[in-house]
Amino acid sequence: MLSLQNQRQPKTTPLTDDYVTSNTVLGYGINGKVVQCTHRRTQQNYALKVLLDSERARREVDLHWRVSGCRYIVNIIDVYENTFKDRKCLLVVMECMEGGELFQRIQDKADGAFTEREAAQIMHEICAAVDYLHSRDIAHRDLKPENLLYTTTQPNATLKLTDFGFAKETFTSY
Repeated sequence: MLSLQNQRQPKTTPLTDDYVTSNTVLGYGINGKVVQCTHRRTQQNYALKVLLDSERARREVDLHWRVSGCRYIVNIIDVYENTFKDRKCLLVVMECMEGGELFQRIQDKADGAFTEREAAQIMHEICAAVDYLHSRDIAHRDLKPENLLYTTTQPNATLKLTDFGFAKETFTSY
C-alpha cells in the first residue's frame, strides 16, 4: 500500500475525538462524498471527505496535501485513517468552502455574463492554482467549474481548486 509521502502522516485516533460529523452532504468528489463536520474545541465548520483506503485514494490525498498551502487550493486541515463499517478509510478534513461552485455562479448568471473584471479575476485565480501545481510537478487533470469553489458567498470571494482524484505527479527529464 502506498504511504503518504508528505512529512505528515494520517492520525490514527478516532476522528470523532476531535470533530462532530453531520449528515449534511456538501458535495461529491471523484472518489467519495463530502459532508460537514465541526471541530469540537473551536466549533469551526469544515468539510470532511470520506475515501475508502486504496492506493488511488492515498495518491489523491498525498498530492492534495502537498499543495494545500496555496491560497488558490482548498486546504487540508487534518487526515485520519480510521475504520468505518469494517473498512479502512481515509478521512480528509478540509476548509469549508461556503460560497459554492463556480458552476453554480455561472448558472446563476442565467442570460447575464460575468463582467470583464470578474472574468479576469476568475482566470487569474485558476491560473495561479494551476501554476502552483505545475511548479510542483503536479497535473490536476480535472479542471472544471464543479472543482472550483468559492470561500464565501461574497462577490469578491477567493476561488479555490479542489478534488485531486485524477491528479498525477509529472516528472521532467532534462
